[in-house]
Amino acid sequence: MKREVIKKPNHIILGSTGRNTGKTEFACHLIRQHAKAGPIYGVKVVCIDPAEGNCPRGGKGCEVCSSLNEDYEITQETEHHPGKDTSRMLMAGAHQVYFLKAKAHALENGLKALLEIIPDDALTICESNSLRKVLEPGLFLVIKNLEEEEIKDSCAEVIGYANKVIHFSNMGWDFNPGRVHIKNNHWVIRENASAIILAGGKSSRMGGVDKSLLPVADKTLISHIVTQLEGHFDEILIGANGPEKYTFLNKRVIPDIESGKGPLMGICSCLKASQNEVNFITACDIPQMNMKLIQHMINISANADMVIPKNHDKHEPLYAVYKNTVADKAEEILKNNGRRITDLLDHCKAEFVDIDQALWYKNLNTKEAYINYIKK
Repeated sequence: MKREVIKKPNHIILGSTGRNTGKTEFACHLIRQHAKAGPIYGVKVVCIDPAEGNCPRGGKGCEVCSSLNEDYEITQETEHHPGKDTSRMLMAGAHQVYFLKAKAHALENGLKALLEIIPDDALTICESNSLRKVLEPGLFLVIKNLEEEEIKDSCAEVIGYANKVIHFSNMGWDFNPGRVHIKNNHWVIRENASAIILAGGKSSRMGGVDKSLLPVADKTLISHIVTQLEGHFDEILIGANGPEKYTFLNKRVIPDIESGKGPLMGICSCLKASQNEVNFITACDIPQMNMKLIQHMINISANADMVIPKNHDKHEPLYAVYKNTVADKAEEILKNNGRRITDLLDHCKAEFVDIDQALWYKNLNTKEAYINYIKK
């Protein structure tokens, strides 16, 4: 039977591939950053499999886990002791800190007991790998020590769920904890990237009605998209030739360098204006922003010029990640009277990500599609 995972977007889980990753210090950074805004709860979880010995690290260990007589045990940290992870979180400013020790088969029950103690809407920072098997948090970050090749089993089981794998060396992390913040009481990452919304189409299949201004969820469609992207990117750009229409968004509007050359020109113009190397580009008629997919595409973009979703043989280049260097290739195509975005694939290295569009993807480029969407 498949285990049901508890969803808690106001929780963040910090895992690690091994020892000496600065995981607790990372947690303390987050506590210091956000404790002034409201109470932060700290949690450390140790999962014990008696079949493999009573120490998850192997060997005799510190005998803390071998003292567990019940299926699980929850203790509250009250001491200020710099040598204990839970104490360090408390000293960093956590409102309360708890230590959950649980036998592997009882981890879910231990979590449920812990959630009876912590307020339902409390922002919570958890140190654990195994906890990710029973809890889906707002963010799951895994820290890897670059000097260690091996990944411990508890991490190997769940690393595929990580929103981001952070590398640690003697110089520190390759990811700034300041990029983790709170949006609507959810933990989110502000990517070192730009989001670009292309709104320069003629809306011909909408009968000439500007689809970007159609009402969705008590907002214009483009406002609905901006709201979802806000807080996840360093900047949000609007690609459009009528900047006065979008002053209400308070975002930089980028006109085409040369009008009348279609969405490839919009991509080229916005990439040249972007302040970041990595850019997520979406059309203005896709109402649902799948942040997990977007984040995954950004994460795998290091060795590619473009990361494009695909469903079977259909590509979605207007919901994709582009490096700003793609602008030069697009400009070259346009100078040779090319118009198709897919022509970029002949000049750029692309990664493709399989998606199941039936679950979330909608494209509101006709009146019928729009009416069907807002009826739901």
